[in-house]
Amino acid sequence: MTESTTNLAPTVTTRNWRVILLPVGIIAVILAALIATTLIVQAKYDGRILPNVHVAGVELSGLNEASATERLQSLFDDMVADGLVIDVNDDIQTIELYPSTGQGGDIAYSLMDFDTAAAAKEAISTGRSESALMNALGSLYYATIGRKNIPATVTIDESRLGEAIRAAFPDIEVQAVPTDFVVTFSRNIPTVTATDGIAGLTYDIAAAAQAIRDDANDLSLETITVTLVSDEPDISTSEATTLIAQATSIIEAAPYTVAATLSGGEAKTWTVKSQDIAEWIIPARDTEGKLTVLLDANTMVEFLEGLHDALDIAPQNARFKIEEDRVVEFAGSASGSSVDDQAFFDAFENALGNAESTVTVSMRIEEPSVTTENVNNLGIKDILGVGTSSYKGSPTNRRANIKHGAEKLNGLLIAPGETVSLLEQLRPFTTADGYFPELVIKGDEIKPEIGGGLCQIGTTTFRAVMNSGLEVVERRNHSLVVSYYNDPSNNNPGTDATIYDPSPDFKFKNDTANYILLVAEVDETNSA
Repeated sequence: MTESTTNLAPTVTTRNWRVILLPVGIIAVILAALIATTLIVQAKYDGRILPNVHVAGVELSGLNEASATERLQSLFDDMVADGLVIDVNDDIQTIELYPSTGQGGDIAYSLMDFDTAAAAKEAISTGRSESALMNALGSLYYATIGRKNIPATVTIDESRLGEAIRAAFPDIEVQAVPTDFVVTFSRNIPTVTATDGIAGLTYDIAAAAQAIRDDANDLSLETITVTLVSDEPDISTSEATTLIAQATSIIEAAPYTVAATLSGGEAKTWTVKSQDIAEWIIPARDTEGKLTVLLDANTMVEFLEGLHDALDIAPQNARFKIEEDRVVEFAGSASGSSVDDQAFFDAFENALGNAESTVTVSMRIEEPSVTTENVNNLGIKDILGVGTSSYKGSPTNRRANIKHGAEKLNGLLIAPGETVSLLEQLRPFTTADGYFPELVIKGDEIKPEIGGGLCQIGTTTFRAVMNSGLEVVERRNHSLVVSYYNDPSNNNPGTDATIYDPSPDFKFKNDTANYILLVAEVDETNSA
């Protein structure tokens, strides 16, 4: 029995040792293969998007950030170029998502945008981390079993979408008529009655915009059905009837006096008669939802415009020009002022019902951003960059608009850290300010547009900013390639910028530590 027990011991030990060696060897081989795979993937995709990473269902693996951005932009442009098919009550129309053109494509804006650069950045960061271990695991994961699809998150300009839908389907919406007061006078004695409001039908633009966002996740669009919703008056007739006594006392308290002090100290007054008040008041709710009688700004437009015309004074920044390599002042700074509309409305509504009240117009002081006193020793002596463009062949009005816009920009002093908006500097786009109408193409019509041609200034300024190395905050190129916007250095497109009120805008930032002087010149002889 003793010998038998001794002989069995080595046999058991040998069998257990073999059982342990087999899985350890397999695991070692697997680990070696995984490490090798990880190293290969990290080397191959260094600075590039990892395998199995998609944006909008598009495989982007192996592309660097710039190439991915370009690829996504191309797909987005293709989608936008096809337009958006809209179905309203089985009537099918296609609307442009990027309406454009005018002379040189000056009129351009987008109903839909997609930040392709942000999507490409998210794609290239997928599977990557500041931690070396997590970075390796991410590379291995997406090279083997991982998969990620980043949806195309588009933004919609709902206001312009609504305009486009209403232009395509102009006779379907029914405008709601709000409940209102009707005032008649007999021997200057007012009689107030309430008129019935009428419900309307309006396009559900918010729902349509959301449907487009959801559908555009894959950078393709199907037909979007736009529904109509009831647009009920905010105030019922019975509610307005309870306000008749209040409305009557407000009218009977007229005339009201509106008083203001002009910049030179001269006092000016306006008289608001009972007939004016009868047109301006409406049944409404205050900020707490309580029924009351308020003023309707829409019916006071002419009066408000008169106040602004008489009282507003724009602030004047210190502006400079260069003579013989020196900066000299040619316009000193000055404070401005403007009517504070909200404060005026609040004061007027507080005065309603108080006999012979005087409402004082509140003014806001508008200080210049650059004063004469703080621009000494600016150190402006070097030319940072120059931008040029040609407008040969432009019609008379376009040439005049370009000249007027350049005059408004010339001498602009830009403080360190300041962001400049061309639209802000060039406004207002009115004939009273000096702009002329210029023919532009909008849809299937040719019509005059005030300020046509200002994209010439946008393009020229962009080139100067680009050549100066300053930060471009906002810029959109033209949707159409036009020869006179080609870069004069190589006669190729790509260095242009379109502007159109209220957007797109061209904005740039003075990211230097010094003031910058913007000099805008028009060579009328050479049209440059």
